[in-house]
Amino acid sequence: MLIGGSLHQKFILAAFAAVLLLTTVLGLLAAMMTRQALHGATEKQGRILAQTVSALIINELIYEKLGLVEEGGLIDNYIRELYRHPELDLLFVAVLDENLRVISHNDFGEFGKIYRTGLIEQAVDSGVVQMVRGAGGAGRPSHLKFAAPLSIEGKRWGVLLFDLSLQQVEEKVTVILLQIISLSLAVLVVLFILIHLLSRRFIKPIIDLSQALAEVDVEMGERTVPVAGSDELALLARSYNAMVRRIRAANEATQLAHEKLRQSEKLATLGVLSSSVAHRINNPLGGLFNCVQLLRRKGDDPLFRSNYLDLVEEGLSSIEKTVGQLLRSAGRHEGEEKRADVAQVVQNVMKFLDYRLSKQSISYQQNLEPELKLAMPPRDLEEILMCTMLNAIQAMASGGTLTINGRRHRNQVEISIVDSGIGIPPEQLGRVFELFYSTKPAGEGTGLGMWMVYELVKKNQGEVAIASELGRGTTVNFTTPEEK
Repeated sequence: MLIGGSLHQKFILAAFAAVLLLTTVLGLLAAMMTRQALHGATEKQGRILAQTVSALIINELIYEKLGLVEEGGLIDNYIRELYRHPELDLLFVAVLDENLRVISHNDFGEFGKIYRTGLIEQAVDSGVVQMVRGAGGAGRPSHLKFAAPLSIEGKRWGVLLFDLSLQQVEEKVTVILLQIISLSLAVLVVLFILIHLLSRRFIKPIIDLSQALAEVDVEMGERTVPVAGSDELALLARSYNAMVRRIRAANEATQLAHEKLRQSEKLATLGVLSSSVAHRINNPLGGLFNCVQLLRRKGDDPLFRSNYLDLVEEGLSSIEKTVGQLLRSAGRHEGEEKRADVAQVVQNVMKFLDYRLSKQSISYQQNLEPELKLAMPPRDLEEILMCTMLNAIQAMASGGTLTINGRRHRNQVEISIVDSGIGIPPEQLGRVFELFYSTKPAGEGTGLGMWMVYELVKKNQGEVAIASELGRGTTVNFTTPEEK
C-alpha cells in the first residue's frame, strides 16, 4: 500500500512505478517511431515502384503505337506478374488510357471502366506521382494508393494506378511491439529485483533506526541498531547508538536522584509522624510497666500471673505491628503487588494519622464506594494518600474537617481529598507540584510531598489536579485506571 505502507514498501513501489512508466513511454515511442519508419520505407518503395513501372508501361505503349508489339498483350502480362509478386503485396494494379478508361487490370471484370478520382486527376494535372493513405476496414487492410501519370515530352498516355497493402508493415509493427513488451517485462523483473536489493541496502537502515526511535520511552527500554559499513547511514546509526547510551546513563542517574528524593520525603514524612508513632507505642508501654510492677508483687499467684502475661504479650504485639508499619513505610519494596484496595490502604494510612487528627481536633469523613481497586502498587497509593492528607492536616492547625471521597467513573477511579484549611493563594496554586516548592514556613516543609504525589500518579497512568480557595480549603483530585 503506497499510502499506508512502510518506507521500504513506498520506495519499492514508487521506484517500480517510475520504471514502469518510463519503460512504457519508451516502448510506445519506439513502436511509434518504428511504425513511422516502416510506413516511410513502404511509401518510398511505392513511389520508386510507380516511377519504374510507369516508365516500362510507357515504353510498351510506344511500341504498341509503332506496331512493334501486339496491342495490350505485354502490358496485361506485365500487370499480372506485378500483381502476383510476393514481396510487393499489391491489392490491385490498373493502367488507364488518356480517357481514364481501364485498359489493363489484374481483375478482368474491371476492363473498360472509367476511373475518375481526385487522386487520378491530381496525377494527370501535376505530371508527378501522387499518393494517398487509405484506412482499412471490412476485411481490407490499410493501404497506400498511388497514381503515376504516363506521359513523356508532353504526350499523355494515361495513368498507372495501384494499391500497396500495409498489412505486412502492421504485422511487423505488431511483432516489434510484442518484442518490446517482452523485453520491457524482462527489464522490469530485473529492475524490481535490483530495486529491492538497493532498498534493503539504503532504506532498511533508516527503517531500523525509525523503529528504534519509536521504542524510546521514559523507561529507556529501547534497543540500539546494527551498524554496517562506513557511509553516511552507518555514521547516523553510530551517532544514534551513542545518543542512546548517553540518554540511558542520564536517565539512570535521574531515576536514582528521584528515588533518593522520594526516600528523603518518606523520611521527612516519618519525622512529622513521629509524635503519632510515639503515642501509639507509649500507650502499650505504660500498660506493660504496670503489668511488670504488679507481677513483681503478686507473681506467685498462677492465675494472676497468666492473665497479666497475656496482657504483656498483647502490648508487645501492638508495639511490634507499629514498628513494622514504620519500617515498611520507610523502606523499598521490590516485586510487590500491582493492585491496591483503596479501603484497605486508607485504613493503613489512618493508623498513622489518627493521633494528629485527634490532637488538632480535626473530624474525619470517608465516602468510598465498595470494592474500589486501583491498578497500582499499594505502597504508591499509600504514599500518595499520606503526603496529600498530611498536607491537609497541616493546613488545619485550628481544627476542621478532612474528607476522602472515592468513586468509579468510566473504567477509572476518582479519589478526592478535601480539607477545610487555610487554602492556597491563586498565584501559588500553579506551582504546587513543582520540585522543592513549599507554601509552609521554613523548617516545616521540604517541597517534595506534592511533587512526589504528581510523579507517582503519572507513573501509574493517572491524572492529578488541585483546586483551592483562601479561607475555605483545598481539594486534591486524582484519577487512575481501575483494576478489574
